[in-house]
Amino acid sequence: MECTDIGPTLLCQTPVTRTANTSGLEQLVSNLRTDQTPQLHRAAAEAMTINGTSFFRDPILFDILRKLILPQLFKANHADRKLRIWSAATSTGQEAYSVAMLIAEYFPELENWDIKILGTDISSHVIDWAQHGRYRLLDVNRGLPARMLLKYLVRDGDEWQVTDSIRAMCEFRRLDLCAEVPGHHGFDLVLLRNVLLYLSSLDRQRAFRAAHSQMKKHSYLMLGAAEQAEDSTNLFRAKFEGNFCYYRALPGPEAA
Repeated sequence: MECTDIGPTLLCQTPVTRTANTSGLEQLVSNLRTDQTPQLHRAAAEAMTINGTSFFRDPILFDILRKLILPQLFKANHADRKLRIWSAATSTGQEAYSVAMLIAEYFPELENWDIKILGTDISSHVIDWAQHGRYRLLDVNRGLPARMLLKYLVRDGDEWQVTDSIRAMCEFRRLDLCAEVPGHHGFDLVLLRNVLLYLSSLDRQRAFRAAHSQMKKHSYLMLGAAEQAEDSTNLFRAKFEGNFCYYRALPGPEAA
């Protein structure tokens, strides 16, 4: 935090207020209440976003993906050999790359499928990081099994680079969760994890509607361990595998 003494007033700037181009938190709050321009709200949202993540974050989720959900999706999509996955709050890209590595490691028979994993985030900085696919030793030591590190990343000096084959499965772009995804529809699986806790009730509803509008009927939605959809939307039906909860998208008439 940077503070400037201007006589009787002490102005303190944080990364949030600097990004939003305001002199302090009090002015930022005032501006957000009176100024409805999307640029200001996007700047504030980007500055306040927490971008902590890791490879294979929440092992139980990836175990459910490997044993249950991905096999069902591969069976359902066998005719057109096509799969679309959306990592909707991807941060620096580890979630999207983890899904790609999971598919490559356990389902090698899908090598010739058309598989695309879209990673989006409101922060331009983390999307740039994800697109480069380069991580520090600290990053790859968090959650990434040693065999996958050696198989799907290549050491380059003090950093590790995701291999071209894994990067080819992934695409990254900056996007507001509540906005439409240009050029992408019919997602089979949406990962909307560890971000809803930071949204208002209204924004959670918007995020669920935006995700549902771009998903196939009966496709899958996975949230963070501390998140649930039931109090914000009726567009999904909860399903349970042991103590783990995931969701299926309801078709339009049922979700009305």
